[in-house]
Amino acid sequence: MLTGSKITTIRPLPPPWAELDYEAIMARPGGCLVNDGRSSRVHRFDDPGLTTFLKRYRFRKIHWRHCWEKSQVAREYENLVRIRQAELGCRTIEILAFGERRRLRVLLDAFLLSRAVPGGVRLSLFLATRPSDPRRPAVVKKLIDFGTRVITSQLAITDLFFRNLVVVPEAAELYLLDVQRCPRNRRRAARKTWPQFWADCELFLTPAEKEYAAARLAACLPEPFSALAARAASFLPK
Repeated sequence: MLTGSKITTIRPLPPPWAELDYEAIMARPGGCLVNDGRSSRVHRFDDPGLTTFLKRYRFRKIHWRHCWEKSQVAREYENLVRIRQAELGCRTIEILAFGERRRLRVLLDAFLLSRAVPGGVRLSLFLATRPSDPRRPAVVKKLIDFGTRVITSQLAITDLFFRNLVVVPEAAELYLLDVQRCPRNRRRAARKTWPQFWADCELFLTPAEKEYAAARLAACLPEPFSALAARAASFLPK
């Protein structure tokens, strides 16, 4: 078979998604574009009683390792499951389905369909626009608790930036949106995961919050905090 598409459903899909095949999902119109990346676009769909996010991947070149290994969307789903099992004090978005299309093993495009978090807002937006919100202290505490557990777990989470976290302020609950890689690898985590987290602390927390966060994180780091701060500088906007 030269071309084939496959949809993996985590649970029975709600309408209208249940009536759509792979091609119809990839081509469904009417969604609101919420993120436009180099290889993916995310659209929000507001259907009666259901809000979902559809992340569409389109590949302009051959990624040879995807010809023989699991696709990016399959790994993303498995990594989110791994995050939940690690008990980091952070939930994950609910994946409804993911799919992919291949030609002679070559991955052509793919999608990831998730349910919106009720009452959720991007953590970066909440912290940037709500400096005096009475719910903020509880959110920051939950965030730093999450950061300390990531450090002690030694999970190397790719792109651990606040834009990839959703917060429900009323309950101070955190949800991780996107993760491409999360093996247990202290060297990689120390080089990328922890500095990315601290870089966003520098960007979005108040001076008092940063002092609190630095003390909590330093207590569980296997190295001096100054080393973390130095590496974080490379992730800050120039």
